[in-house]
Amino acid sequence: MEISALQQVVKTSNKIALSTALDHQADVKIVNFIWLAEQPDRLFFSSVKDSSALAIYAQNPDLAFISVPKDGTPGNPYMRAQHVQLRPSKKTMTELLPSYLATVPNYQKVWDLIGSKLVVFELVLKDVYVDPGLGQPKGTLHFK
Repeated sequence: MEISALQQVVKTSNKIALSTALDHQADVKIVNFIWLAEQPDRLFFSSVKDSSALAIYAQNPDLAFISVPKDGTPGNPYMRAQHVQLRPSKKTMTELLPSYLATVPNYQKVWDLIGSKLVVFELVLKDVYVDPGLGQPKGTLHFK
């Protein structure tokens, strides 16, 4: 699987359904994400500093996700992965804000309301199943 397939899917999505579990209690959150070509094995997302989710992330950083295609995207393209490691990022929201503004509609409103309360996390990708859409080759992209 080529990185171009992942790039194609990323262009069709700005949200992921992020699955967590703690004490045998599953949970799913929809979060905005960004992907940077210079760090292709990472997805970045943010969370509010005082969110209860941060405790879950700290206690069990082994997650799963699936991307959510933008409304009206033909072919239902997506990417998904299991056993993805989550960790706090060294990147700041100020650094990532231009990418969020470019890919997430109306993100300026989010930034204006809660930008100072956001902390950045990164999902470290190993094996990502990529389906660029109906009729296109599907497969797993492997990162080291």
